[in-house]
Amino acid sequence: MRLPFRPTVRARLALLLAALVVLTGVVLLTASFLLVTVNVDNTVFNPGTPGDLQIRTTEHGPGLARLLAEYNVMLAVLVAIACGLAWLVAGRMLRPLRQITDTAHRITGDDLHQRLALDGPADELTELADTFDAMLDRLEAAFTGQQLFAANAAHELRTPLAVMRAELDLLLTGPEPSPAEVRDTATRLRRTVLSSERLLERLLILTRGMLAPEDREPVPLDQITWHALAAAADTARAQGLTIRPGLELARAYGDPSLLGEVAGNLIDNAVKYNCPDGWIAVDTHTDADLVVLEISNSGQRIADADLAGLLEPFRRAGQQRTGTSSGLGLSIVRAIVAAHGGELGLRALADGGLAVRVSLPAALAGHEDATPGQPG
Repeated sequence: MRLPFRPTVRARLALLLAALVVLTGVVLLTASFLLVTVNVDNTVFNPGTPGDLQIRTTEHGPGLARLLAEYNVMLAVLVAIACGLAWLVAGRMLRPLRQITDTAHRITGDDLHQRLALDGPADELTELADTFDAMLDRLEAAFTGQQLFAANAAHELRTPLAVMRAELDLLLTGPEPSPAEVRDTATRLRRTVLSSERLLERLLILTRGMLAPEDREPVPLDQITWHALAAAADTARAQGLTIRPGLELARAYGDPSLLGEVAGNLIDNAVKYNCPDGWIAVDTHTDADLVVLEISNSGQRIADADLAGLLEPFRRAGQQRTGTSSGLGLSIVRAIVAAHGGELGLRALADGGLAVRVSLPAALAGHEDATPGQPG
């Protein structure tokens, strides 16, 4: 239930400041009045006493009553002044909070570029404003990335849908097709549907940000990498590529299918973005409590400034979003490695090409053992 009157922070702060000032004034005036009362002396001479002895007496006469009335007036003036000054000081102190609130009200999902850029001393309010601006930077980057991802995903999915519609329109509006033509059309449609399914699966992988403990098990990363190399061997030979395997025992701890996706994507990229008669080096080894997969390949030169962009969805080095590749490979690798708590590093080679290093948690003692084997 909303109260008809809601005391603001400024009002509460002003009341607190005024109360402190008034309380201090009351203490000072009370102490002053008591001191005056104790030290007011009316000396009366009694000539009949020997030696004209002076008798010291203290009387609370009209003077003290008038002084008490003046103190009360001073206290009332002090209350009025303290309330006014406390209200102004509280407003001045809370002005940055009002600026933060107004900016937050103006910001929407379509307008995230506004920032506080608060000036002033380096105090808690300035720190709060800087934190708010940093949060807005992250939100703007996330919204922009989400919009770009959605636009690119729609573009990638629209192409196979257009192909399927064209095939069906041709089948329905053209002359009566023969059984062989129908079968050819069905084959092409099935190929397009399978391609769309693979794209959707890759998009779903990008949305997986975490792995549950029950999804993890010891995984022979060297064997998985060997199988991925074998799957790409024919394509590599067709391009005249030389493969240099150096697969040492490397047992990771994670999801076997996802780690297979990592090895497959990296090797596919190494083959696809290579040069004729080039080379691919694939290594696995254990480094303390980590297992490392390193894949290097020859290819075109890549600027260091472009490396970070390669990890974004639908990005390729020096290529537009065309052809059969969706540009999701390294994005998927980054998402899977992050879900496993690992690290992904890219390095441009001086003579052209790319080196990718993946570090993953190793399967340590105590993890459920997996069946060992050697890549064949």
